Amino acid sequence: MSRARTVGGRRLRWRCAAAVAATAGSLVLAPAGVLAPAGAAAPSVDEAGAALDGAVASAASAVAGAEGAVTSLGDAVARVAQGEQTGPNFPCVARAFDPTAPADAEGWGPTDVNAQTANGRLAAGVSRSATLTVLRWPSPSYYDQVKYYTVDRRLPLLGAKPNEGAFLGVVVGGRTLWLRDFPRSRQRYPTSRGDEVITEFSDPTRRLRVVVRDVAPRGVDALIRRVEVRAAGRARPQALVAFENFNLVVSKLPAAPLLDFCNEELNNDSARYVPDADAIVHERSGVDASTGKPSSVAVAMAFARRSDGHQVGGDRLASPGGLPPGAPEDAYDDAADGRLSGSGAYTGQTTGALRVPLRLRRGRDAVELVVAAGPTRTRALAELAAARRLGQRRAAAEKRRWLARLLRDMPMPRTRDRVLREMARRALTLVVTTADRRGPIVAAISTQPPYGEDWPRDGAFFDLALDRSRLHELVRRHLAFYVRTQATELRQPRGSLGVPPGNWAMNYYADGVVGGPIPWEIDETGFMAWDFTRHFETTGDRGWLRSVYPTVRRAADFLATCRDPLNGLQCRATEDDTFANLGNQQTIIGAAITYLGLRSAARAARALGEEADAARWEARAAELQRAIDEHLWDPAARSYGGGVEYCAYPLWPAELAPADRSRLADHAEYCWRELEPSFRAPASDRTFGLYESKALIALARFWRRNDPAKLARVRRGIDWIAHVEATPDTHVLGETWRVTRGRVLTYTATPHLWEHTLFYLAMLETYGAER
Repeated sequence: MSRARTVGGRRLRWRCAAAVAATAGSLVLAPAGVLAPAGAAAPSVDEAGAALDGAVASAASAVAGAEGAVTSLGDAVARVAQGEQTGPNFPCVARAFDPTAPADAEGWGPTDVNAQTANGRLAAGVSRSATLTVLRWPSPSYYDQVKYYTVDRRLPLLGAKPNEGAFLGVVVGGRTLWLRDFPRSRQRYPTSRGDEVITEFSDPTRRLRVVVRDVAPRGVDALIRRVEVRAAGRARPQALVAFENFNLVVSKLPAAPLLDFCNEELNNDSARYVPDADAIVHERSGVDASTGKPSSVAVAMAFARRSDGHQVGGDRLASPGGLPPGAPEDAYDDAADGRLSGSGAYTGQTTGALRVPLRLRRGRDAVELVVAAGPTRTRALAELAAARRLGQRRAAAEKRRWLARLLRDMPMPRTRDRVLREMARRALTLVVTTADRRGPIVAAISTQPPYGEDWPRDGAFFDLALDRSRLHELVRRHLAFYVRTQATELRQPRGSLGVPPGNWAMNYYADGVVGGPIPWEIDETGFMAWDFTRHFETTGDRGWLRSVYPTVRRAADFLATCRDPLNGLQCRATEDDTFANLGNQQTIIGAAITYLGLRSAARAARALGEEADAARWEARAAELQRAIDEHLWDPAARSYGGGVEYCAYPLWPAELAPADRSRLADHAEYCWRELEPSFRAPASDRTFGLYESKALIALARFWRRNDPAKLARVRRGIDWIAHVEATPDTHVLGETWRVTRGRVLTYTATPHLWEHTLFYLAMLETYGAER
């Protein structure tokens, strides 16, 4: 198999044959050694490759589509490879696996989210033009209830169709001017102590100004949008129009997070205008394929003020043939002249629009729009009514006060740099507002790429940041989720493709169903042992540690016995979401984090008087350290290897203990050499990067103790991330960055919660912490 490029972060080499097989759902991986028994000899690379080739050949598992349709993703991939059309069902598959795509293509399409607001159940992502591009409910993890599919960030609307998403316009002179088409706009979070999003639009020629304020209130499953219109010239807006293309989803797939955006053309729903509520309500019900349980959703949209027009129509652009005969006009087309025709119902690919008259007094008016969700029409309308009563300004103020109380103990970096301090608060705000109330925390709410899952690897760092902020109950809730999802001798996670006892799947939806295609990863097991132990060492609660010790013991026992008899290193496995040579990897990543897990678990065991466990795990950690020094140290490079995102682990959190301590200083220098070109971009020859903050945390910790003068280097990196990589308006980070047209662009799953958390931790290590 050829090594394929990264397309969109997470080191998801989707061109790799293993990824094809995994996403297709057939995953014949046990023969490749992925599930080899602890202590067993690893298969050869040829054996692993042959097994994976067999998996690709057999990748024909059915993917359950909407309305009972069944589409074979394996067949779709085969058609792409043969240059055939895949049809409308899986456009994302065609792009993700297209072997002719340019090297800088984003396989799942670009993320069009510049800011988000969330409340633990509903999460909304908006573009720079205030288009609602992501609407997740009933969890930030699943499902995305708005149709929006991007193709290429070089295209208008990033390639999305003009009637996708949910957006606003004003009626002037007999036509609707969509806000996204205004000549000027800017977006910001008005305060670092909340997640209200403000987008300001202006048209100097018409002397129009419109401000949109978005917030997801606490305790109400809704997004409230306050629209403030100011007209200082002859162009007097008569009305405000709200358009939506909701695309309801009630099902998800284990090990293949695709349905909420790859199957959009199959996600039919029923939409109708409800006069009593003056609202358009979409409804859908079915069975969640990942659980086999009934699932339903309703999404309602209404103004707080009585509307004077509505249109429920079909989506004209959903298929090449347009709307079927007799279907009501697409609400997007119908709204063009500023009037709505009044169609009240449609079933299929639906769109909707509402119009409300403006009452300009001294050239000003303000109207609120609510988008609410619930499992049924009745519940959605109840949430809508609650949001109307609450109002946007009160909701935003209450949320600011709640966040101020919740984050009162969070440590802040000792710096006067306003952007750094804002980004510190933004990191924790993103985590606590996105955290599902059942415990899990997703990497991002994006569907392009599909990152609405909880990665245990990421979770360990979320928990560290939360513990540092004394949010111990949130950490306990998160760790309880990991207790429930660990594989044991008697229990496998729902949707599992086979996880060895003591380990975790690649990632999970918020309900515990397996999300990603990799069955398990050895570094995640090590991170989990560290996470549980580190939390105990933060709180000192031995009673809690005793209650979770079986989870820690299973993980550590696996790490101790999963040993390569040929060299004493950790057994071959998958590491850090890397699909190349799936299940047959053996690098410093897995080695360092296995060492970390063993050492951490041993400390937990000693705290509980489990001396035999501690001695066994410490002995294996010492043996592993010797093997690391013998087999993974590169004397020519004076390092343990690893690129920008991986060189951190030997320094931190693993904190290896080689016999020759000078190796760590040499490795730190190597790590900086790997890292430094990023911080000269776009002037350097490096045009792509990711996860620099991992290395900055490690280097700051190491140099603070051993060579404080070199902290100036780390501060340089911190400054670059904040002032060059992050978005200049909302200061959010994606998982990756790329030089585009001479400037650095952050992209992939913006805002990326793990990247924000790593950056926050790097700032604390570099500048020190103040409360």
